[in-house]
Amino acid sequence: MTALQQGKRLNVKNRPVNAGLGRLGIWIAIVIIPIVVDILFYYLKSIGPEVFTGILIAVVTVAPFIYQGFVAVPILSIEVPRSEIQEYGAGEGKKDAEEDNRKPVLVTIPSPSMLIIPLSPPSPKLVLAVNPAPCTCQDQPQARQEIGYLRLRVKNRGLVAAEDCVFQVKIIEWPCPEGCHAPSNEYHDWLDVTWADLDLKKSITVRPNDVRYAIIALMPLDVNKRACLAEPWHDANRCVGCKEIVAWIARREVFVGGCKLRLQDGLVPGEYKISVQVTCKNGKSGQKLLKLRIAENWDDTDIY
Repeated sequence: MTALQQGKRLNVKNRPVNAGLGRLGIWIAIVIIPIVVDILFYYLKSIGPEVFTGILIAVVTVAPFIYQGFVAVPILSIEVPRSEIQEYGAGEGKKDAEEDNRKPVLVTIPSPSMLIIPLSPPSPKLVLAVNPAPCTCQDQPQARQEIGYLRLRVKNRGLVAAEDCVFQVKIIEWPCPEGCHAPSNEYHDWLDVTWADLDLKKSITVRPNDVRYAIIALMPLDVNKRACLAEPWHDANRCVGCKEIVAWIARREVFVGGCKLRLQDGLVPGEYKISVQVTCKNGKSGQKLLKLRIAENWDDTDIY
């Protein structure tokens, strides 16, 4: 599990896959109740052997199809990660809030190989060695670049793995005047964003009761945690009120080609309304509406 993918799980309780077990219980009831009633009516001589046998055959025939379509499917949910609170008993000190793991900041260090070096004590801020960094600031030393990431969490509460899952985003409302689009108007349609894996896989498998993270946006930062890479975009002069691009939608192309070559994926300061979903080979999540707030200050940038 990579630096971007891992969440701080010290205080996260292992919850059972209630939704999947609940569906299994419903399926068992659907199968058992008709059989029990069928046996009871036959015992009371309310039905004949032909009807009794017909009901049994019908239940046994239909049950596998119900199981495949209702039970043996992934149940995916999309969540905004929040800080976990650890409770201490009396006399053990105050409550301790973990740092928010929906907004990790990673320090990128160019290196021939990939390394992940967690800071001590553990923190969502990690040192990531990778060559090259997707975005570097004008006045930032090439040897060290901080990048902030906005992430969402995906859980599978079903009893089977979700296969070949892709996380998708589309924009419902832009902060710019009508007719102005930063990023481009191709975001009217669903576009894939990146899972939090170093290998930048397009699709992944989410196993039962597993938690994975998707990156929604990234922002290169200076030492004061402010956006340090401001890029003009083609409609900046025409679209009054829209500032320069300071963040990017986390598409694979941004990581591969770099931020400056992907201005069509750029985000300007303001509030976006977005819709997100996960689509898989054997199922999909429901769509979730969220607000994405981009600010020049990282502390004010958020997704909720």
